[in-house]
Amino acid sequence: MELRVMTPAELAGAYETDFKEAFPPSELKPLEVMEKMRRRGAYDPLGYFDGTGAAAGYICLWKHPDGRYILVDYLCVPAGRRNGGMGGKLLAAARALYPQGTVFLGESEAPLGDPAADPLRLRRLGFYARNGAETLGYDCALFGVRYKTICWADPLPDEAEALRKHQEIYLEQFGRERYDEYIQIPLRPGERPRPLTEWVEDIG
Repeated sequence: MELRVMTPAELAGAYETDFKEAFPPSELKPLEVMEKMRRRGAYDPLGYFDGTGAAAGYICLWKHPDGRYILVDYLCVPAGRRNGGMGGKLLAAARALYPQGTVFLGESEAPLGDPAADPLRLRRLGFYARNGAETLGYDCALFGVRYKTICWADPLPDEAEALRKHQEIYLEQFGRERYDEYIQIPLRPGERPRPLTEWVEDIG
């Protein structure tokens, strides 16, 4: 298996098939935004390819300007390859690809007391925990969706620093005005997520 940065054509193909199958519109940023972020060096869309050249999974990493903090933006295993441990292998391979001391942050949708949606949310959190993630002490809300914040690092960073770096990743992308309108990092006790909306950004 080889984990490498996908070409624009590979990312487009994955986006139109596996990403759209795996993620709801409220969680999936436009393909044009991913490419814009890649061009400025902030985004590594990685594909995990087997010996036939077929993709066994994808992990998209959004990098802080300092290079030390990386946000796991998307982790996606095609439907036909799920439940075989591929997600854990992807996470391990991605962590091994970057220098020791890199801090990986993640966002996993928070259980909200919804009997229809919470079992999947809890399974995802359980998957991340089994694969070494620690849950940090603050939630966040992005475009109206509430998330638990998780982290992979050895040792774990100071939480105040992790929170600041998490904020800065989004601030660099959106600027202060859009950030204040759509991004809540952290989501403070008693604070409600803003109304649900899809990713909003000027793509040009």
